[in-house]
Amino acid sequence: MNYQGGFETFREATKYMFRSPSPSDVLFVVLLFSLAVGFLIILPYLWSRYRAKIDLKKDFFNTGRSLGLEKEEIELLWRCADITKEPLKILQTKAVFEKCISRLVKEDASKIEMATQIRKKLRFDSLPWFLPLSNTKDIELYQTGFITYENNAYGSAVWEKNELELHIAILDTPLRPIQSGEKVKFSFLREGDGRYYFQGDVLRTYRDGTKLIIVLPHTDQLSKIQLRESLRWKVKIPAKAYIYKDANALSLEEPEDFIEGTIEDLSIQGIKLCFSGFLEARVEQKVYLYFDLKSHPIRALGTVRNVRSGTSKTCLGIKFENLSKADEDYIRKFIIEEQRELLRAYKMGELKEDFSSSEP
Repeated sequence: MNYQGGFETFREATKYMFRSPSPSDVLFVVLLFSLAVGFLIILPYLWSRYRAKIDLKKDFFNTGRSLGLEKEEIELLWRCADITKEPLKILQTKAVFEKCISRLVKEDASKIEMATQIRKKLRFDSLPWFLPLSNTKDIELYQTGFITYENNAYGSAVWEKNELELHIAILDTPLRPIQSGEKVKFSFLREGDGRYYFQGDVLRTYRDGTKLIIVLPHTDQLSKIQLRESLRWKVKIPAKAYIYKDANALSLEEPEDFIEGTIEDLSIQGIKLCFSGFLEARVEQKVYLYFDLKSHPIRALGTVRNVRSGTSKTCLGIKFENLSKADEDYIRKFIIEEQRELLRAYKMGELKEDFSSSEP
């Protein structure tokens, strides 16, 4: 009898064991699993993201304060943090800063004055010669160029600028007055950099004395035509040169009667070499060059490509003809190191001169 009762109990237990789960059982298991996943995986992940953002914001504000910004100014820039993966670049990189500030002043014109103050504190109100322009706000006042309108080009100059607009004075008289809403192109040459141009619709025009001023909106659609194959880096390096009067007189031996000058810019392609007083030289003449680049001696032949003569100074543009691979690599490395050093000095507000740190 006891055996029979035990068997019945086992059979009932087996029946419940193999019975299909009810919807409430399934829901309970799914809910339990979801809670486990959320507690063990999702919640820690969300918390780490939250902490990372808090730490990033703290770092952003600390950096802003170290650069002399007020709390309100830092908070304004922090509003751009959601459009960049690296918010600190807003404080450190002019191109990123300008995109941020352009968006902010378009959303709220009352922030224009604050934006101007922030730009000055971050030292983004001017751009040194070794950095390319990223938008029209970087163009210097009184930069000359040409306004192209109805297939005619007119001499022009940047007259004024603010956070939203660029004012350009037409120095020549247009064949027909330029009207609001019409499209024009402004092109200009930045010495040592390249030729830039952009197009825009005229917002309005006005007169400043006899000059016609056209007002264009700022843009970051600034195109550039590189005029040289390689970057020319400004330097002040003593050099010695011998100018061959006759190309047939070229010799592998080092000349004796050098004339002394100063290299004013340098690239892997050639140099700009200047001499005191008037010097008789002509294009295509061959030149023997000798100079030390941070204790590295460089000897090379070159060809005169252009001559700029005056009573007090003569400058020759010289293209290297037989520069060795080792010397070319050394010059390239030198320029890269100089760029890094000047960029560091520029960011720290220590940049005082407009030439390379290689000056003796």
